[in-house]
Parts: sequence; C-alpha cells; structure tokens
Amino acid sequence: MRYQEPIYIQNDNGAVRNKDILNVNMSSDICVFESPKFSLSGASKIDCTGTTSGTSYVLSADTETIPLTFNFTANTNTFLNTNAEFRFEIYKYNDSFNGFSSTPTYRSNTLTYPTFSATNSTTQYVPVSGLTLDGEYLIKPFYTFGLCTDFLGKLNKSIDTYTYISGTEYGIYDKEFDYYFIAIKQAEVPILTQNVSNLVEINKIRQQVVIPTDGQTTFNIQNGVSGDFVVTLNGLVLAPNLDYVFTGNTIFLSGETYSDDILTVIYSTGGGYNLVGDNITVSSAIVSGATGAQGSNLVYFNTTTGKYEIYTSVTPQDGGTVIVMLNGATLANGVDFYQSSSDPKRLILEGTILVDDMITIVYYPRTSTINCLTTNNPMVTWQIPTPPQADNGFFTLEVGFDSNFTSMYYTGTTDYQIGVGYYAQSFVASGTVGTTLYYRVKNEKNYTTICGDVLNSTAYSEVIPVVIQSNSINSY
Repeated sequence: MRYQEPIYIQNDNGAVRNKDILNVNMSSDICVFESPKFSLSGASKIDCTGTTSGTSYVLSADTETIPLTFNFTANTNTFLNTNAEFRFEIYKYNDSFNGFSSTPTYRSNTLTYPTFSATNSTTQYVPVSGLTLDGEYLIKPFYTFGLCTDFLGKLNKSIDTYTYISGTEYGIYDKEFDYYFIAIKQAEVPILTQNVSNLVEINKIRQQVVIPTDGQTTFNIQNGVSGDFVVTLNGLVLAPNLDYVFTGNTIFLSGETYSDDILTVIYSTGGGYNLVGDNITVSSAIVSGATGAQGSNLVYFNTTTGKYEIYTSVTPQDGGTVIVMLNGATLANGVDFYQSSSDPKRLILEGTILVDDMITIVYYPRTSTINCLTTNNPMVTWQIPTPPQADNGFFTLEVGFDSNFTSMYYTGTTDYQIGVGYYAQSFVASGTVGTTLYYRVKNEKNYTTICGDVLNSTAYSEVIPVVIQSNSINSY
C-alpha cells in the first residue's frame, strides 16, 4: 500500500507573501506500507470453479463460536517498523443486491503484534450470536499504522486502512486480501405434539378391580383398552409376556390366583391420550459412560454423576406424571427418582439397578398418535423451536413397516413456511388388528450458496409405533 504526502515548497522564502520566488525546489515524501501476509484457517477464498464454494459450517444449537486462526507468513517486520495494529471485520452477503453489505455484522478487537509475535499466529473466536445466521460471510483485514514520512511521522499521524474499504467482486470482496465462509444453523429436530385425530375426552382412564376365585388365571377387561395398561396383583406390578399375556380383551396369567388376592387393571379407553407402558428387563451388565452417551440403551450408569438412569421409549407429555416400578414396587417420584431437566426421556434414580431387575415405566406420551390406532386417517403434528426464516427446506412424514424404515408404507412432504413453527400431515392407515406401523418426521434444510452449491442438514424426530386396534378402520 502506498501513501503520499502533499507537495511542499522546500526553500526559506516559501511562506513569504507577495514575493516572487525563483527556482523553487518542490518535493514530496512517499510512505509505502507493506501489508503483512497471512493465511486463514477456518475460512477460504471464494472460488466458484471448484467442487465446493468454500469453507462451510453447519452449527448445532449449542455451538457458541467459530474459531479463525490467522497465520502471518510474510512482511511481519511491518508490525515492528510502523507499530501496526491488526483487526478484522465480518460482512454478511445480501441477496437483494447480490453483494456483501458494507455494514459489518462483527468487529474484532484490535490486536497488537507483541500479543502474537512469538508464533506469528493468533486464533480469534467469532461469536455465532453476532452473525445473524444463516448466511455467507466476508472477512476483511484492517491495519492501523504510523506514517513513515519525516513530516507526518514527527506529527505522530497514523492511517487506518478501513478508510479505503473496497473490492472488485460481490461488492467489497478483494480476492487478494479477503476470506470467506458459510455458516448455517443445523436442521432442528421435529418435536411431535398432540392433536385431535386420535383423541378422546381428557381423564378417560379406568381402574378395574377383581377379587378372583381360587385357581383363576383368566380375566376379562370390561371396556375396550386403548394403549398400554398396568396389571397389579396385591400391589405388585406384573410384567407383560412374563407374568401374563393379553389377547383381545382377555388377560391370561402365567400362575394361579387365590380368593384373597386383589387384581387391579389400570387402562385408557377409546383411543387418544394412550398410556404408554415401557417394560425393561435388565438381562446383562449395565452400560456406563459420560452424560449423554447412553445411545439406544434404556438402562445406563452415568459415570459423570455416579447415577443410574433409565429412559422412556418415547417422550413423555410435558408436565405429565411418570410412574416407575422396580420389581413390582412403585417408586416415589421426586424421592426415588426424578426426571432430567435436559432430556425429558431420562429418569435419574437415587438407588441401584442390578442384573435381572424388572422396570416398568408408565406415562402419557407427548404425541397422541401412538400405539392403538382408532382412525384410518391419523394426523401427525409437530413443531420446531425456531420457525424457518426462508423457504429453503421441507418436512417428510415417513411411515414404515419396521422401526428402521427399510420398507416404507407411506411418505409425504410439507414445505417450509416462513415464520411458521407448527405443521401437520395425515396418512391413510389400513390393515388388520395387530398390524404395527412406525412413523417419524424428517426435517431437511437446504442452503444455496452464491456459487450455486447446496448445503444440506437433516434431523429426525423420535420414532413412534402405532397398532391397528380395530378392523373397523377399513370400513367403506
């Protein structure tokens, strides 16, 4: 960079008014600023001829910063010779005029050379909150340095290269000095919600108490069962498929009862707000690890907190009651266990879990379209925490014959709507009693860069089973 002082008269009479001055010698001083050269890790040049358009970030909700490492490789003596200071600013691309805005979205602190002279490298952490995602961002370097001419140097004058902000492409992009990156938010996980397509009146829950006769093993439920249910014998919870099996509306116990026993069945009727009962048998050593590393395990020992954890198969209803039974005995909510504040499917125990323990978890789920299906046109509803800011994505309702979705029963898409956070889609269900289907919602977000490349991010909701309860849904 070159900076030139004004021309000054160089003889003794130069300031005398109304006097002819002959043979005046004129001169000027030129100050050449050799800009330090650097490479930048965490960003790249704009190159639309390559396979990708540049460095890109797909950021999760808990990502707070983007690291940028400036490695100064040449002209570092300029820092010493001119007392130069370095800073950078970030500018966001604006689709409305196909260029980068001249108003910065982020300004770094000013960096003096002694703070990074040992390695000629500095890493700066750009806060994601200041970028206004999604977007494409230009990084422009600036220097403030003391002028090196005799006259202005004695006056301690300095120059800020920000005064000369310019570019040759995309408004203010200078391919020699500037860098660029793309940053978008990760697609959010769809949160399944309740709706009225598979719903009954609230609090439609029943309790049936039976005093058996000696040797009785068969018991009929008086009203239609919707969803899972709980069977207790003398206060202890029985395990399905071990202590009993259920067919139609009949419970078949694996052992005999006596006339002084009390059998209790707790269940919902008529569909909607179906109870979910998760039955877990601890048949092998319990997996352990750090918080959040449980994977698909429903029983887990958290080595970070030293607590045993159990997990529900689907997300419980917000604010709903969760009942936990260990080997038939009901645990006290808030005393023997409590629900995690960060993961609603995680239940934290105050005691120990052993191999061969049997655990039952009973709760109302967050979604009402689950387990027993009572309509041939169930509606699936969901939300995402942050409504779309652009029409650059879509949701897909996937219904499969298995929980891995290797064989699809139905798929249907719903486009993003700007500013809308709640969505719904239905599908036609058919089959005989006992047919089990599984559904989930996929969120697919796409971002098209200035080079025409497309960044993709995909997230899935939890998987929900539905079971056809009545052949009447096939009526015509």
